[in-house]
Amino acid sequence: MVDYSKWDHIEISDDEDDVHPNVDTPSLFRWRHEARVKRVDEEQEEKAKKNAQEKLRLAEIEKLETSLKSLELVESPDEATKSKLEGLQKQVAEMKGQQEEFEVKEAELAAFEKAHPKWHVDNMSEDKHNRTLINKDAIKPKSDGTGQDMTAYFNEHGDEVKAFGMFSKHEDSHKYLKSHMYLVCDHLASYLVIWAVDLQVEEKTELMEMVARQAIVAQYILELAKTLKRDPRSCVDAFFTRVETAEKQYIDAFEDEYNALLQRVRDRAVARMEEAREEAEKEEAAEREKRLGPAGLDPLEVIEQIPAKMKEAFQTQNTPMLKESFAELEGDEMDRVYNLVVGSGLWVPQGGGAGEDEGARQTEEDEEID
Repeated sequence: MVDYSKWDHIEISDDEDDVHPNVDTPSLFRWRHEARVKRVDEEQEEKAKKNAQEKLRLAEIEKLETSLKSLELVESPDEATKSKLEGLQKQVAEMKGQQEEFEVKEAELAAFEKAHPKWHVDNMSEDKHNRTLINKDAIKPKSDGTGQDMTAYFNEHGDEVKAFGMFSKHEDSHKYLKSHMYLVCDHLASYLVIWAVDLQVEEKTELMEMVARQAIVAQYILELAKTLKRDPRSCVDAFFTRVETAEKQYIDAFEDEYNALLQRVRDRAVARMEEAREEAEKEEAAEREKRLGPAGLDPLEVIEQIPAKMKEAFQTQNTPMLKESFAELEGDEMDRVYNLVVGSGLWVPQGGGAGEDEGARQTEEDEEID
């Protein structure tokens, strides 16, 4: 027995050509497609946001547990230490509770999505007979970042640079760079700064601050190399040795640079969002211009101004309902609505335009809707 239940949630194709001849087909297809793409993008954005929050939560739990272990090793702790220990234990318990609750909800959501898949034209089929053959002899080692332009460096090493940007301890950063020396060049700091701006635009402030600090680490290594006139890769050990034993003046200078970068990142994020807003407004204006009907009316605006029943009829391509909705209108209201739908291009008259006389209009409605 074939189980057809998995097809219960198929969305109609954007290109479905069973459309009434009096409805502007390209506009309808475009609206359907834009709505579905927007919905999918929003779902992906929400998943990415939850994943980022989970990473931050796990990092915070690890940080708290490290502090907790150090306090537990204290012999004969005083009251202040005991109080701090209790507070950390409570925080860890709360954070772990939040993480467990998150994992349960995610498991339930995954089970529901598996049982109720959403099928549409972009995901109804997949390649079942595709394979890739790799010539192991042709595999090239990682390129040295110092010999690449910025675009090539970003494309090849972006994920590795992001991994470096997630470290919060100098010891871990040192170990990672020692095993990824090809990352150490001017592009390393540039990538981290650009990523920090992206994160600020996305309002992921905590992660942005972590990445910005790593950008300063990279910048200090590069500045040390310039001072010593040496390859930056040969200065990795020197920097981390210095920072672990540095005097207060050195640490204060590092923090000043870090705070200055944070402000620059925030300023740049504000400027980028303003640029994006202006660009979006231009694109929206251009799209609206393309949508305008014969009388200069926007169909997206008009469809919100007509009766609910008529709106549903247009959206579902239900001709009988469209006929009924027109029949329910009286006198001036029918004229007003007719002029709106024709003037916006929602309704495409056959044999005439929006300026025909009342008798011709009534005849057309009777013929075309029937």
